[in-house]
Amino acid sequence: MKGNKSRVVINATFGHENPTGLGVYTHELVLELLTAECDYDFTVYSSFPALKKMYPEKVILVSSLTSPGLGFKGHLMRLLWQQTMLPFKSRRQNASLLYSTVPEGILFSPVKQIITMHDILAVRYPEMNPRMKYHFYYTVPILLKNSQAVICPSENTKQDVITYYAIKDKPIYVISEGFNRQRFYPREKGVVQKRYGLGNYLLYIGDMRPYKNLERSLEAFARLNMNDLSFVIGGKKDSRFYPDIEKKVDGLLLKDRVLFLDYVPEEDLPHLYSEAEAFVFPSLYEGFGLPPLEAMACGCPVVVSNAASLPEVCGDAVRYVDPYDVESIAQGIHEVLTDEMMRQNLRAKGLERAELFSWERAAKEHLKIFEECLGREKTKKSDSKRQQFLNGDNASCE
Repeated sequence: MKGNKSRVVINATFGHENPTGLGVYTHELVLELLTAECDYDFTVYSSFPALKKMYPEKVILVSSLTSPGLGFKGHLMRLLWQQTMLPFKSRRQNASLLYSTVPEGILFSPVKQIITMHDILAVRYPEMNPRMKYHFYYTVPILLKNSQAVICPSENTKQDVITYYAIKDKPIYVISEGFNRQRFYPREKGVVQKRYGLGNYLLYIGDMRPYKNLERSLEAFARLNMNDLSFVIGGKKDSRFYPDIEKKVDGLLLKDRVLFLDYVPEEDLPHLYSEAEAFVFPSLYEGFGLPPLEAMACGCPVVVSNAASLPEVCGDAVRYVDPYDVESIAQGIHEVLTDEMMRQNLRAKGLERAELFSWERAAKEHLKIFEECLGREKTKKSDSKRQQFLNGDNASCE
């Protein structure tokens, strides 16, 4: 039976020990694909040792030198590996399809290829991505041109990709991300408050790039005049951006009320969401927006911006604010903190909204696209053979 299955190679090399964003997406989606009942025989090239332990026969580890955790060096090594080793390995695996979980892959692939475009952040904010922007300027257009199909996590990202790259000749599918249901659900109160010495707090989870709008969030927090409230920031203290955020905190005289947790262990994250007074995420741009979804799944009231993909993800289950207006952010937070009826309503709607998203559903939708792309190729081959047959008949009649 296994011999009759189409071989699908998954390029899941974007990952490291403490995954965030694209790394979480890659790990969770691949895990669901490997457990799904389907007509495909998967071979996964991955950076996650845990996946290798779980599926030793299906997962092949790549060099740790390709890790995105190494910064530019890791990105460069990974892209080089994809142009040299991945084509060879795909041919050797006799692959029918290559799927990449991020906008990377083989420029001139020997097999049919599908890639996921999460956002066009590097071209929207090139000053924050001085090296990666060249990948999106010059490499991604070739990948898109030579791919069978493209997957995006939101309609907003799909429209960005269509507009910026002027795509007209290939299918672009929207598949929402999910969240780990075994991890993100309402937890008992007091666990992380005791562990980290916290009282009542607002929470932000994510990186510190300027488009995340942390500086305006802190300005809004300062306007609340709630001295018994802290602002907790969970995310890597990136040396490129952390000094500016720290300087902003000092300038607002908030040093004693803002806590930087750095990277949060995965076992603590659901408790942080569950115990927060509100989750604050007035980002200027998101390809999807996973942290607000995780917060909603944990029963935390959410305050987000009305920009980019966030309304698609959050629906009517959050308090929206204008991310460019500090007063709007402050007012939104204040209402969520002081209006108990609103808080209860947001908790209930957030839990209900989160039920619409799952990695299992995302994996099933990916499988449908694999089937459609492979089926479309079989149809092309069948039509080609039929045309050859008809041409041969015409030749013999002449």
